[in-house]
Amino acid sequence: MASLDVDSLFTNVPLNETIDICVNELFKNQSKCFNLDKKQISDMLSLTTKESVILFDSEFYNQVDGVSMGSPLGPTLANAFLCYHEKKWLDDCPIDFKPVYYKRYVDDIFLLFRELEHAQRFKEYMNSKHRSISFTSEIENEGSFPFLDIKISRETGRFVTSIYRKSTFSGVYTNFTSFLPLEYKFGLIYSLLFRCFSLVSDFSRFHLEVQKLKVFLLKNGYSSSFIDTCIRKFLDKKYSIKTTVYDVPKMELTVVLPFLGNISYITKTQLNKTLSRYLKFCKLRVIFKTNNRFSNYFRFKDKIPESLRSCQIYKFSCGSCNASYIGKTFRHMKVRVSEHQGVSPRTGKIVKGTQTTAVRDHMLFCDHRVAWDDFTVLGNEANHYLLEIKESLFIKRDQPLLNKNLFSKELFLF
Repeated sequence: MASLDVDSLFTNVPLNETIDICVNELFKNQSKCFNLDKKQISDMLSLTTKESVILFDSEFYNQVDGVSMGSPLGPTLANAFLCYHEKKWLDDCPIDFKPVYYKRYVDDIFLLFRELEHAQRFKEYMNSKHRSISFTSEIENEGSFPFLDIKISRETGRFVTSIYRKSTFSGVYTNFTSFLPLEYKFGLIYSLLFRCFSLVSDFSRFHLEVQKLKVFLLKNGYSSSFIDTCIRKFLDKKYSIKTTVYDVPKMELTVVLPFLGNISYITKTQLNKTLSRYLKFCKLRVIFKTNNRFSNYFRFKDKIPESLRSCQIYKFSCGSCNASYIGKTFRHMKVRVSEHQGVSPRTGKIVKGTQTTAVRDHMLFCDHRVAWDDFTVLGNEANHYLLEIKESLFIKRDQPLLNKNLFSKELFLF
């Protein structure tokens, strides 16, 4: 048993080559895709990968090559690149050291060879195939081998699997005394049990892994009865016989509430009672959300400049009088402010013949130059409908003099 690991796969994927691979495969048997031709698809892929901008330490950088870490296209492009090449590499591999078993998950490859020396020869062969890609390898030790989260072992002519934990594993999970909804703590144990149930090869090893889990969870403040209850419910769900019940499905209503401790569960109970009394055809699903997390107090990424944020609600306050205006923008804030100023957002030069706005009309009336400091951001919302609701609420609250429309969406409750 052996494994190969691609060294820094995402950042080493050659973009031009990968885009050509994707486009050629896509248009192998067709001339149009989603009513777009080959060049248009290629240009779109180039725009979304090679034109990505990175903000670090208040400076902007262009991605030179490779896909950005965290990019949604990263795994897809990396997989497309390796899928295309590995098929050729395996077909061309000399038979005297070719692996008898080859399986890859993203950048980790599990291999079986006939001889120990074949693993090293295959690694050298793979490292010679592409200048951008290099591989590191690991070999089994005393009949066992860790691959991802699985420990694979040989036993009397067969392979058995169990959970693999690194030597640095600390056994620290979410403590039971943490100020979190109880559902989070149930979910933690269920996910750990599901991991064991899915990865181990037989029930005796599953039992041993569950005993290890109990030790870890007890050290994290979970009671033995709570753990046993979760185990029983998990196994009942796995092995219970499911019977089909024909019933009229109820309409599901979802409510997201902040988690405030015991009062949140009291509120949930009262909501369920009210709903069952007046809306019997509905089923309520309450989700508790905790906003006061430790990570909220620390920012790991640079803050996007206010001028480059979109979906904002802003307020203009005239520097010469008490007039004000509240508006929204789905585009970058700088673009909307430039429209009010009557200038180009790119060059800052005056643009003639542009559409007038309430702020520009007032600027000309008061002979006042609109500056960036005259604008303040009141709020934001990614959902366009909710953004219009928020804007209407701010207009209702502040009653700005320059607003011709009293709302973007009619408010029925206020």
